[in-house]
Amino acid sequence: MPLQPVNKLGHVRAKMQVPKCLAVLIALAASAAPVGAVVTLPIEVVGENGTTVSVVVDVPAGRAREIRSLWMQVHGLGYAGMVSVQVNASAWLRLDNDTVAVQEPGKSYGGIGGGFSTLKVTLPLPADTAVTGANTIRFRFNFSNGVASGFRVLAFNFLTLDSSAVLAPNLFAQEEPRTWEPPLSDAKSIRAGQGLWQAAPLKANNLPNAPAIRARCADCHAHDGRDLKYFNFSNASIIERSRFHGLTYSEGQQIASYIRSLPVPNPGRPWNPPYQPGPGLDAQPIANWAAGAGLSWVLENDVDTLGFIFAPSGERARQVASDSSPLVPLITRAAFHPDGNLNPREIPISLQLPDWNHWLPRVHPLDAWGAAFEKSDFSALYGSFRLSSSQATKASLRSLLASPDLTELISSSRIAVNFDKWTDARRSLLKPYVERKPNWSQDLGSKVYSTQLWELVKTWEMTQEFGLEGRGRELFGPSGEPRTWFNAIPAATAPAAANIPDGPAGMGGSARTNEYFDAAWYELQILLNSGNHRHRNRLPVDWVYVIGQYLDLYRETQRPEPARLLVAVIKAMQSADPAIGPENRAQGWRPNLNVDPTIMIREAWAPMFRPLSADAKRALTEALLAAWLDKNLQYPVTQYFTGGAPERYAPPAALGGISGGNVWEAAPLFTAAGVNPGVVRQLQQWGTAFTDVAARFQYSGTTGSNRAGAPKSGAKPDH
Repeated sequence: MPLQPVNKLGHVRAKMQVPKCLAVLIALAASAAPVGAVVTLPIEVVGENGTTVSVVVDVPAGRAREIRSLWMQVHGLGYAGMVSVQVNASAWLRLDNDTVAVQEPGKSYGGIGGGFSTLKVTLPLPADTAVTGANTIRFRFNFSNGVASGFRVLAFNFLTLDSSAVLAPNLFAQEEPRTWEPPLSDAKSIRAGQGLWQAAPLKANNLPNAPAIRARCADCHAHDGRDLKYFNFSNASIIERSRFHGLTYSEGQQIASYIRSLPVPNPGRPWNPPYQPGPGLDAQPIANWAAGAGLSWVLENDVDTLGFIFAPSGERARQVASDSSPLVPLITRAAFHPDGNLNPREIPISLQLPDWNHWLPRVHPLDAWGAAFEKSDFSALYGSFRLSSSQATKASLRSLLASPDLTELISSSRIAVNFDKWTDARRSLLKPYVERKPNWSQDLGSKVYSTQLWELVKTWEMTQEFGLEGRGRELFGPSGEPRTWFNAIPAATAPAAANIPDGPAGMGGSARTNEYFDAAWYELQILLNSGNHRHRNRLPVDWVYVIGQYLDLYRETQRPEPARLLVAVIKAMQSADPAIGPENRAQGWRPNLNVDPTIMIREAWAPMFRPLSADAKRALTEALLAAWLDKNLQYPVTQYFTGGAPERYAPPAALGGISGGNVWEAAPLFTAAGVNPGVVRQLQQWGTAFTDVAARFQYSGTTGSNRAGAPKSGAKPDH
């Protein structure tokens, strides 16, 4: 199951994660009424337009007049007017960004209609809305936009004027998926459900005159439906989604019965973002990794992440948010060292990753591109668009993974090579549509992005089905991660990977949401495969470009993320094999081709570090510079100039001067930032030696053309 913070870490989580206005939930029993009927969460409101679900809660005597608002955590609140709420005899209250206060960080990412799948919102209530004793709260799904078929209320509470919570925690209980049974338990119904899953004709949505589509359930989801079982989509949600796509209620029951019968793990929930990082995740079985650490480990404040970088056990992490002075003594160069191995899977962040619904493509490639997809290598390399053993080719990924030679295929890198070929085939399919300045529209953007999502979902499908996630060290060796993916498909899912522009044609119809999805899929790449200390040239992660994207996101949200940024900087520095020196230009340590310590002192990046105290920023700058220098000094300077043609990568100025420059020339800026004078002198001495040798070799590693376009000023690279 998704991780829940416990014991000492639990107290840290309560401090960081529960907003001050709700902190009293932790010790509320004294002021709460005796528990009556327990409310089971989540409250799932799925179905046709107007579907309404109500619950009844008891308000203690003397508290009703204090109630001023209703706080809710809602999954799937995707657009303005989608949801309305009524309390007792009040008018129906519509939820949108003007009628509710959206809690950070969701507000900065667009609130309702923005990037986050789950939001915490506070709805003001008219005076005297609540009463002593029984209160009825009704939640209504107003209308579908052709994508949504409902929402879930994960938590709620009445708040007083000072934002104190009124309802006791023991008034609520969580639904337990392990108790669910198939709606129809007979074998015939389950077989019928499997047949419908694989072959039932569908409509695009539940809107009037919705067209028929060629895709079937198995085409957009995992072919066997394991994703719905894994993430514990309820029987009701499966039935209503079946009806949404034109099937009958009884057919939906049969499909739900088939899903319930699948013999696959089911640790996830629909609202918990896949692979969301958090402490203790690696201690869970590998089968639980995709379920993520849960929404409870999505931090409210980015700076809280720092405590988990420098005090991994979480000890003292709660002291970081408002006063970083306890953190400063913990900041050492060791955490930044390129030969280390920071584990981002265990470090919680404030960026909520996409939920499973946002992994699923809205348009299947067959419906987007027709025969072009059907006849493409992209389709064939998966194993044909309509999976069956008779259609799968020997060259397909699915047939390779089903081979008895899988162990050899992994150790020889053939599986990784075939995933790369598959991504190349996707690029080839999309090339006619996305190159030569296409006339971008919402329709084209959705089709292109959905094709990328389809590849991501099918990668997850194969990775789960064939148990690949725990076999990384068979490919990458002992320096590899204990759990990893074998590809760069998450990064290739970003809208930027296909040059989908910000704005109306972008995801969510806005620059901010488009940039959110860029950031989210790049973050997922870092979590799933940051290189395993085995980078080759600028793959699997083009670190300078990916880190440059943090500025793009900041320009849209105005929400700095210094800690999440530093995790990426550290993983960028740790992308080379410690055993391979700079003489290996493709795989060795090449400081001028990576992100360098000047990111801490460049003017363009100053806003990103604004949340940090002066002492914390100084300590971080010094530790990063010292670790970078330590690595450089492991090798004689002449080793950086051994053989090969001169390097010709110069990052564009729009990336903020974070790579490719002569770091020693920034010595005055490091001094002004308070870095230890001894470390600055060491930088200058190394720079002088490096420059002298470079002159003798008539070599320049900082000039020439660059591969990656600048953010917002050129085409973005496909990963």
